[in-house]
Amino acid sequence: MSFGTAGGKREREAQRDRKKKEKEERLRRNRAMRGQDSMSPDLSSELGRLPEVKLEDINITGVAPRGPKGSNGPTKLFVGGLDWNTEGEQLKEAFSRFGVLREATVVADRDTGRSRGFGFVTFENPADAAAAARQMNGAELDGRTLRVNPADRG
Repeated sequence: MSFGTAGGKREREAQRDRKKKEKEERLRRNRAMRGQDSMSPDLSSELGRLPEVKLEDINITGVAPRGPKGSNGPTKLFVGGLDWNTEGEQLKEAFSRFGVLREATVVADRDTGRSRGFGFVTFENPADAAAAARQMNGAELDGRTLRVNPADRG
């Protein structure tokens, strides 16, 4: 009573043994090559060549000094904590001192038309946006403390 599974099982076992031996051989060759490779630098000498980082070079605000990699275009900032009566023109006036603005909008509720307490400011230059975010985050506008962050993309 042969179902033909025994031959298949034996083949699978033989193949598994072959793969195991091939893997052991590869590992043995790699270990031998690592032992012969005197060109690889020692970790301690590599650490000695790392550049020194100054404290003032570290950005702790979380705002990049420039836009995303390869970006020269406009940069949008989220501005939260706005007073209910703050309008787009007041927002534009507060942020225009940092550079050229493309737009400044306060988001309004669709049904009531009343401000939702946040808005967006878009700068032409990413460096201007970073400077504005650093200086305006925590600043006051119309008696309210602002939260300014790069707007999420996506």
